[in-house]
Amino acid sequence: MSVFLKSIDGLNTWIGRIVGWVMILIMFITVYDVIARRVFNAPLLWAFDVSTQLFALHFMITAAYALMHNEHASIDVFRIQMSPRTQAILELICYVIFFFPFMYVLLRFGWDFAARSWAMRETSWGAVSLPLYYIKTVIPLTAALLILQALANIVRLVGVIRKGVAQ
Repeated sequence: MSVFLKSIDGLNTWIGRIVGWVMILIMFITVYDVIARRVFNAPLLWAFDVSTQLFALHFMITAAYALMHNEHASIDVFRIQMSPRTQAILELICYVIFFFPFMYVLLRFGWDFAARSWAMRETSWGAVSLPLYYIKTVIPLTAALLILQALANIVRLVGVIRKGVAQ
């Protein structure tokens, strides 16, 4: 089981650290576009589309990395007063009731969404008509990575429920 957990954590860590650098690229594109627009009066036709797609990539594909590090928004007002075992039970229930049904919908419809985009070779409406099917493929990929990370988290939660303490 340890190999399973380390493999999922390693995959999401690798993806998170690599794709995290995309924000630097977005910053350079944005700064370059602002300078070109304001100083040289020559806006870049592709900058908005590229920045939007890169941000979508960053936002979606690093979601599993954020889940691994418990960085998603949560309301802990009541949870912090609970024992580790009760917290783990509550979190496990939330995974089953909320997380996995949403991931199923995201995976199922994201897959169809991406497949239609690939079938029609969909492009953006921007001046340079960038392909959209690549970024739409990230939707089901994100769902798959989130499901894997959630499974790893659930294995850990079960350990907390059994032993009563965080590992």
